[in-house]
Amino acid sequence: MAEFRISSDDSGDLDMRRLAADLVESQGWPRDQVSIWQNRGGGDVVVTVEPALLERRAPDPLAASVHTRSDVHRACETLRRSDPSLRGVDFAQLRDEAARFFSAGWTLGDLLHALGHRHDGTAWPQGEGYEGVEWLQHRLRNWKSESGDIRPSVSQEGAQMRVVGRIGLPDDLGAGAGETSAAPQRAASPATALAAADDARRLMRAQSHTTSDALEHRDRTASHITRRRH
Repeated sequence: MAEFRISSDDSGDLDMRRLAADLVESQGWPRDQVSIWQNRGGGDVVVTVEPALLERRAPDPLAASVHTRSDVHRACETLRRSDPSLRGVDFAQLRDEAARFFSAGWTLGDLLHALGHRHDGTAWPQGEGYEGVEWLQHRLRNWKSESGDIRPSVSQEGAQMRVVGRIGLPDDLGAGAGETSAAPQRAASPATALAAADDARRLMRAQSHTTSDALEHRDRTASHITRRRH
């Protein structure tokens, strides 16, 4: 086991265990492979980690962001190799459809998941007759809202759930206008929850720092990406 120690001269003002837990989470280490314990009477915390977690690993291409034109091209080539139903789809059409989702922050792994599963997790049928551009568009349409907005991908939903699990939800989530926290709590309707998630996602995009590659991709695609109703 690898071991490191976290200490501070101002330990009385810091939750050292929480600080260590935040560090573990920021590294993406599974909690069952990490131990955190605090010395009795001391202001330091010891963290033990499985050595395999510290090994440098090559980036996962399925989890990487897709920004530039060349990134999109390579991702679409991988899509065609991975999904037999795409082999008869014109490459330009595949690229145009995929680019819309990549610009929404989807990864290659997210798009592969969407081509294999509905938004509710049900697997799409495969085989003869389930192929071509119309079948591609039909599957991707399932991952759009009624207004045509692209829904969160499976990895984005997973990230949102981790945040919710860590910080919780506001007490008044789903309450009607004018209601206070003392009013009886009601669960938000699916439409309200979805709208809130969409608004939050747009706000995070607007306030987040964007790389030059992402800006280049956004400027290049914004002029010809239109919202279509299906």
